[in-house]
Amino acid sequence: MKFQTKINETIFVAEIVPERSYMFDMDIKTGLSIIWNTGEMAQFMIDNEVVSIHKDCVIFLTEYYNIDRFQFERMNVIQFNRQFYCVQDNDELGCRGLLFFGEAHVPKIVIPKERLKQFELLWQVFMMEMDEQDDYKLEMLKSLLQRFLILCVRTYKRQNHNLPADNVNVGLIREYNYLVEKNFRRYTTVADYARLLHKSPKTLSNIFKKYIDKTPIQIINDRRLLEAKRLLKYTGFTIQEISDELNFNDLQSFSNFFRTRTGVPPSVFREKAA
Repeated sequence: MKFQTKINETIFVAEIVPERSYMFDMDIKTGLSIIWNTGEMAQFMIDNEVVSIHKDCVIFLTEYYNIDRFQFERMNVIQFNRQFYCVQDNDELGCRGLLFFGEAHVPKIVIPKERLKQFELLWQVFMMEMDEQDDYKLEMLKSLLQRFLILCVRTYKRQNHNLPADNVNVGLIREYNYLVEKNFRRYTTVADYARLLHKSPKTLSNIFKKYIDKTPIQIINDRRLLEAKRLLKYTGFTIQEISDELNFNDLQSFSNFFRTRTGVPPSVFREKAA
């Protein structure tokens, strides 16, 4: 079921089975998504990597992921756009928070047995509210979504004990990841993002070194490489056009960048991915 306002605030809430997977395929690629596997083991191919999801496991996706294929029995899906819900002043619950930009890989939680009834009850209320038709529906749905995110963040924190307590610097790392996602085609150096964050490149490097196992430049390069793979596999762009799209100085620079990180030139990667 989908709810949409006149100003394009959109939320999609539904239980999906394979026979209705067309709903998932159409609606999941346009915003932020919460996918709760309620069946047996499910598998997704996300950006050429297999992500396995056990029963009562929840993953969190942004529109930047590319889902090639999936196999499942049943799953609950909540998908919403930033117009519907994007809290800018709360790093943990907002659209730039722990659940969507807190990690370099697909964020995941396992719903504990003692918490399962809370999740199930909230889901039932969600589904009932989707059927309502009155002036309170929008605010009610936003409130339910926030409560669902709170349950997820609580679980995420309990299951990731190594999360640092320094919210300021951890929030900065998430903001950096978010900015890279939004601007990687235009900005390609750490200095570019340091300027946007009003920090020095050295400060960013020191913060990353303290908290995560990637450097700021690795975040940029990994994102550019991922996009290069996507364009090579899913589009008919020439390699020169892809080089230009990703803001490389010339074709040779792009080819060297790609070969160094994959072991093969772009043309060979495209042939194998076809």
